[in-house]
Amino acid sequence: MIESPVDGAPSRRKFLGLLGTGAAVAAGGSALAGCSSSDKGPSTEGRAETEDKLAGLMPAYLAYEPVKPDLPGVNGSSPGFLKYPTELKRAVPDKPVTSGKEVTAMTPLWGPLPPGLGNNSYFDANNARIGAPVRFNIVDGGQYTDKLGPMLAAGNVPELTVMMGWMASSFTRFSQAADKLFEDLTPYLAGDKAKDYPMLANLPTRAWAYGVWNGQLKAVPYPGAGIPWALFYRKDLFDQYGVEAPKNMDDMLALGKELTNPKANRWAFGSMVAEVARAFRAPSGWHKDSAGNLKHQIETAEYEQAVAFNRRLFQSGYVHPTILGNAGADVKPLFEGGQVLMYQDGPGSWAEALQRQLPINPKFNMQPVMPFAHDGGKPIVWKGEPAGIFTFVKKGLGEERIRELLGVLNYTASPFGTEEAVLCAYGEEGKHYVKEASGAPKLTALGTKEVANSYIFLGGRPSVISQSQYPGYVEGMHAWEKESVAHAQDNPFEGIRVEQPSKLGALDQPFDDKVQDILRGRRPMSDLKVALNDWRKNGGDEGREFFAKVLSDNGR
Repeated sequence: MIESPVDGAPSRRKFLGLLGTGAAVAAGGSALAGCSSSDKGPSTEGRAETEDKLAGLMPAYLAYEPVKPDLPGVNGSSPGFLKYPTELKRAVPDKPVTSGKEVTAMTPLWGPLPPGLGNNSYFDANNARIGAPVRFNIVDGGQYTDKLGPMLAAGNVPELTVMMGWMASSFTRFSQAADKLFEDLTPYLAGDKAKDYPMLANLPTRAWAYGVWNGQLKAVPYPGAGIPWALFYRKDLFDQYGVEAPKNMDDMLALGKELTNPKANRWAFGSMVAEVARAFRAPSGWHKDSAGNLKHQIETAEYEQAVAFNRRLFQSGYVHPTILGNAGADVKPLFEGGQVLMYQDGPGSWAEALQRQLPINPKFNMQPVMPFAHDGGKPIVWKGEPAGIFTFVKKGLGEERIRELLGVLNYTASPFGTEEAVLCAYGEEGKHYVKEASGAPKLTALGTKEVANSYIFLGGRPSVISQSQYPGYVEGMHAWEKESVAHAQDNPFEGIRVEQPSKLGALDQPFDDKVQDILRGRRPMSDLKVALNDWRKNGGDEGREFFAKVLSDNGR
């Protein structure tokens, strides 16, 4: 509930839906960001630095554009490509792992596990380019945080660990863990040193600032276009039932009544709690009110109105009972199966669903709802951070091995238009995919079985919209992003890289649990004030002082 890209408990918050645009969790000085001391070294007190002051830690930008976009990005939105290039560029000519030593990595996956190393020709094809086998510990996405916490506590990390920024914030002593477990990459990547890894140097500079912990460059970022999620609807079924996408909350209530039919195993809504808060114009995190007072989203009247409206949707029976019973339930199969007709997810979930559904249901038409406000007036859209997914390198492996591992991440960071990007996403042509008439890759039966989002997670790449194999998708996503960034809410912490005090990381889940109970009728609406008071007492007020000092120190 506090700044989450999807609703429910942290174990439910997904990476995969964010991948299409690389969007991160919403920023805005939230309880998922933090700050204070500028002293070097790990701290439980937090820290903050403006991005320009971190410039000495970050790679010097080196542009690499293998193909020009058909639809340029606008004000930070992603560029679009209406066709696949006929010729792919070889971005990484040499094998990065010259020792041949096996690489270990931990990544999440939402979906069935692929065959493992030694029984997967897709892995073999990428590993041949890398120069060594990558042994993935692929963890069910819904359980990723649960697995990650004990692993960090035990200090038993693989050579490459993928983590989301909000995950780091949720661990109360992550700064200390990062200092102990993960390598400082500054000596390898700062400034012109990144020329040894040109695909990493091609990542946006602002994204690198968010890979800084404890005054050190600790992780390789996955860049984001900046919009954490979208509200999706089944346009094919909306057309069938003669209804249109909502433009205000009266429309939402009407849709709930019109579309929900338990006898037909159909409900209007899945998870969309945070999207409702946005529609009520609740700020994304810490913001100043009209009087200049710093308040968190959950302290605002708009947030309270959003909780009340969400509760009404639940109590009216418009939300699927699986979601009612389990805030962490996976909505995707319910939505794709037509049991849920509208839900919230990361923008990348659109292409992901099209890939799964169009081969078995050619009429499947999933579309994002254009941003709207509850009253039909001017909407706001919460900005995402420049990066929200990170890959950490295990500490103490020695310079030669660190350079090999950075070479692997350089390989996986290869952008659209390169052989490496296609190999990571689709495997080998003729074996794992074939080209459609449009030139777009289409997975074969073997590709469907073996190809998984594994290498994709290891390294981000500049955000693009490229899935032209799905008619209208590139144009639709480009239009939605363009409209969304036009309504992006001003962020008072823009340009400040903030690490939260460890105490704040423990506040989110207890508050979220109480709100989820309120939505489901297990607690009265009046308990929202109780939850808020607990949040303030247990550290929220300290957080306010903390963030206020950051703004004051930066003349804001």
